[in-house]
Amino acid sequence: MDSKKTNADNLFISFKFPPDKDISGMVVGKRIIKNNLKVDVLHNSLGNEDDLSFKEINNFINERLSTSVNSERDSVECIFNFINQGLKLIGDRQYNKIYSRSWYMSNHYLALEYKFRHPDVFWTAEFSDPVLMNMKGVKKTDSLSVLDNKEYIDGINSKIDEYNKNHHTDIDKLSNPGNTFYLAEFLTFLFADEIIFTNANQRSIMLGSYDEYIKKLVMDKSRIIPHPTLDSEYYHLANNELNLNKDEINMAYFGNSYYISRHFEPLFFAFESLNHKYKNKIKFHLFINKDEFLNFLTDDLEFKNNIIIREPLEYFEFLNATLKFDILLINDTVTNEYFNINPYLPSKLSDYLGSNKDIWAIYEDNSTLSKIDCKYKSSISDYRQSRDVLLKILEDYGYADSEYSFDDSFYEKRINQLNKIIGSQYSLTNRHKLKVDSLNKSNKKLKRENKEILSSNSWKLTEPLRKLFSFFRK
Repeated sequence: MDSKKTNADNLFISFKFPPDKDISGMVVGKRIIKNNLKVDVLHNSLGNEDDLSFKEINNFINERLSTSVNSERDSVECIFNFINQGLKLIGDRQYNKIYSRSWYMSNHYLALEYKFRHPDVFWTAEFSDPVLMNMKGVKKTDSLSVLDNKEYIDGINSKIDEYNKNHHTDIDKLSNPGNTFYLAEFLTFLFADEIIFTNANQRSIMLGSYDEYIKKLVMDKSRIIPHPTLDSEYYHLANNELNLNKDEINMAYFGNSYYISRHFEPLFFAFESLNHKYKNKIKFHLFINKDEFLNFLTDDLEFKNNIIIREPLEYFEFLNATLKFDILLINDTVTNEYFNINPYLPSKLSDYLGSNKDIWAIYEDNSTLSKIDCKYKSSISDYRQSRDVLLKILEDYGYADSEYSFDDSFYEKRINQLNKIIGSQYSLTNRHKLKVDSLNKSNKKLKRENKEILSSNSWKLTEPLRKLFSFFRK
């Protein structure tokens, strides 16, 4: 390739980037749009350039530098292929500012290399989520993340020596082999000029395992910046004819797959246990990939016909679709078994807020989502709150029922339903067992008034399904 100077002052490094449909790449695209500046973008190429998100973001891109790294894993091989190809593509281009976001973490490794070669560049590094800790609060490590490269580690250690000399510090050198997840956090904390976290809980959790020097360093040069919200014009770029019944209360949840750590049990509980003559006015539209396990959980629910599963949408189609619904649903990732505070913030919240539609937030206590001003809110660990919200929604839309009641036998019915499903349709494969076991981690204490149901020998419930009902803990 012939090297040349760039007409852009900023380089955005994002392995995943539109037209790739990855959420993290789309967040980078939104940051570019919000900056309203012409930038260069270095990303991995997947083609599909007719995608609408590609065309819209392209209006803000001076030049795309596209690598061709064949990897679905952020492995050591992926990291070094991305570094090597990226540096060749950049050539002698000079940038005043560079930006990288942590999915893939390969982005930070490439930005670090550019920073070492151009010390005067201002490097902004964003963390989408904790890198070192997984969603169960355990440090990530696997064979593909072991960085056994003495030459690379020695080179980093020489930079650490230089840093210690310039800052009068005594930061320990790295050992070989190293863990790429740890290095992606630590080296970025040390050498980036500015660090962005999407919420304060995330920063607190990520800094929890570091010494006081690193904590203070990062606190001094970091900012809390939520995911960007695009202007209203972007909600009208695509048009969706969803054929919604205007006589119904249409709620929507937009996702991709059904994650056990971000479940819908509060909705199941609220709807099934509420006797209300108008509750069938409510329809839940779930924009997710069809999931066998979700079918498994809802097969015998009375309100199964009130759930409409729709295919996930392209990004700008999704923005437009938010305008068509009465209420948008959002729920926290359940983390209370593993973290003292929830480090995650759903990125779709920023898109929901831009629609100016009513939002029902099902939050984990003391999470960032719990502090957001939404019209409807309920705790994921107290299902009575979800039932109260459902009543309030029906009243707000003119469907009050003074004779409503609650079905206190819901627990018993739910257990019988799941036993029936297992007996007649499923053998509860290991995959289902693993998923149901994961459901157990949501909350800590059984609701006392129903504890005897779960402990009774009269209910021949398998242990995984017994754990499922820890959802009804408070």
